[in-house]
Amino acid sequence: MRSARLFFQGAELIGLEYFDKSQSVTNYCVRGKSAGAYRGAGSFQWTSAVKALCIMFLSSVEDPDGVHLSGSAGSLAASLDYAITKQPIWLTDMFGTDSDGVCTIRRFVFRTNSERKRPGPVSLRVNSSYLPVGSIEIVADGMVVQDRSEIVRLKKALLEGDFAGGLLAAAA
Repeated sequence: MRSARLFFQGAELIGLEYFDKSQSVTNYCVRGKSAGAYRGAGSFQWTSAVKALCIMFLSSVEDPDGVHLSGSAGSLAASLDYAITKQPIWLTDMFGTDSDGVCTIRRFVFRTNSERKRPGPVSLRVNSSYLPVGSIEIVADGMVVQDRSEIVRLKKALLEGDFAGGLLAAAA
């Protein structure tokens, strides 16, 4: 059993917890240049790839069967695809690695046209057989979000920010 919990303050991610029961590992990451007071936690900065990750998770919860993020060069989808390819420290802090040192996110994100090796957009979707959509929890301003309209509102707020260059295939 695997699960992810995303913590938002306003329309920005402030923390992410990923649990993998098969490895008995819980990874926790907080926003900032360092984890600071959060002992044992990783850290991440607010970037277009992090924003894309948030939108992908929110879209997955909203519509488990659709493409969750798609875009061309310079888009949110391309930023996240690039990060998954390069495996920066913040991604390994968030999701951990397997025994070969490969970031776990590669197991639960399906990518089409990864690294845009052919013309057209890159598309990303959560692999719900590896990370069940029902195990993704969204916490906004201290409250667990259970209403679809709140997911749509949060996703819209993220898309209206500075990095809203991607096309969202599952937009409401």
